Amino acid sequence: MSFDAAAAAEAAQVLLNACAVLAPKLATPALCLPTVRDGLDEFRRVYGARGDEALLVRPDGHLGLRVTPASSPELPAHLAMLFGR
Repeated sequence: MSFDAAAAAEAAQVLLNACAVLAPKLATPALCLPTVRDGLDEFRRVYGARGDEALLVRPDGHLGLRVTPASSPELPAHLAMLFGR
């Protein structure tokens, strides 16, 4: 997964907390953003996450955006649109 957390935060005017939520047994290389290991796989179950996706979860818990692959330029573009940049 190639996701630039700094670029996303910049697009969101630093009003964004970005992290990777990892499946219980997923082997990953070092990532450039904080990670959370979902030991019970609840995040995947609740949001229906699949493969190399990026999900933007709003503060109210609703899914704001789903993009594949996670490195898609659609995510920073969406954040820029949301935060008027």
